[in-house]
Amino acid sequence: MKKSKIAGILFGVAMGVLFSVSMGTVGFALGAGFVGLGMVMFEGLDDPQDKK
Repeated sequence: MKKSKIAGILFGVAMGVLFSVSMGTVGFALGAGFVGLGMVMFEGLDDPQDKK
């Protein structure tokens, strides 16, 4: 698994937990949307040979 994917998923989960505290289930769903964004954001963590 790529580092960016792991970091992205952790970022999304963290955001989900953060939002769910203030907004409940809606906040968690919103946080899950950050998983995709996180994967793009952390793409720089991948080793150059991982890129396809």
